[in-house]
Amino acid sequence: MDWIDGLARRLFPGVIERARDAAIRQAVRNAEEPVWRPLTADATGLDQPWWAVRETLERAERICETNPLAARLVRMTTEFVVGGGARLAGPAWAQRFWDDPRNALDQRVYRWCEELCRAGELFLVLSSNPATGMQYVREVPAGRIDAIDTDLDDAELELRYHQLTDETEGRWWPSAALAPQAPQVMLHYAVNRPVGAVRGRSDLAQVLPWLERYDMWLEDRVRLNRYKGAYYWVVHVENALPGQLEAKRAQYSRVPRPGSLIVTDGHERWEAVQPHIEAGDAAADGRAIRMMIAAGAGVPLHYLAEGEGTNRATAREMGTATLRRFRHRQYVFARMIEDLLRVAARRAGQGHVEVEVTLDELSDPLEAAAQPQGGVSR
Repeated sequence: MDWIDGLARRLFPGVIERARDAAIRQAVRNAEEPVWRPLTADATGLDQPWWAVRETLERAERICETNPLAARLVRMTTEFVVGGGARLAGPAWAQRFWDDPRNALDQRVYRWCEELCRAGELFLVLSSNPATGMQYVREVPAGRIDAIDTDLDDAELELRYHQLTDETEGRWWPSAALAPQAPQVMLHYAVNRPVGAVRGRSDLAQVLPWLERYDMWLEDRVRLNRYKGAYYWVVHVENALPGQLEAKRAQYSRVPRPGSLIVTDGHERWEAVQPHIEAGDAAADGRAIRMMIAAGAGVPLHYLAEGEGTNRATAREMGTATLRRFRHRQYVFARMIEDLLRVAARRAGQGHVEVEVTLDELSDPLEAAAQPQGGVSR
């Protein structure tokens, strides 16, 4: 009852508020733990809980920093999708927005493509200049967005985004659909998103365990090969007199360098002892792991600098599906940039603008190399 609440607040000032805040913090903490499940969670489980999303994003970021194979997969996607750069066809205002030094979209598209591949999502913030009406774009890492609010009747209509900051309450960004003329709005683009899900999936999500296993496998092989070459000397002294072994230990306290000459008499014998590590040829194991990584990433092994045993005809056939995948990513990426330009134009009072973003046309490098060069006659 209201009068009971009022009396409790007068008798115990601050106690109720502190208890309520503690309960809220505990509820949030419990919801982020793997063993807890919110009662209102979707039964289909299409959207992963935040702790799982954060774990995948952190693993992908870490593996791209330490594993050359993962870094190569990300860079390869950017090289194929963006290639020589993106080109814009549209009205003058769109070109000014594109070329503005504080936007420099011709350079930003490269890191946007890498972030899209690594995180599966792209969060962009548009800010308005109240004096000129120009729009400026900045990126927010996907790992900092822990919640996305959507319309209750339409999961595809995103309303706002919560960013983790140094402040306890964080920061909410409105979407362009919720507040189109707000000073700042956030746009969200995603790939590999299941039907009914809100957040995207990293291109590396399926191969992360295999990339980590390949790291461990390589470390084990290096360690075994190092131990296989290790050895130590055993010096046998026959019929040693009292104190002679102690003298020999002092004499050979410094280990002889490799290639040095040792002169002894018949009472002393040297023997090199090394461990017998039966580590057979594991090339097939490493290739099997790399095949799993390449299949999950959608590229053949010869795209990863492993062309042994692959002829030109086989390589051309294997590369067809990969080129189709990259062409599809080109189409999606170009449409994302066009949508960004249209939203920026509406916020600047330009109304609806027709823009077109084009990327380098993809062609099979083997087929291109097989084509006769112009100007050469036979």
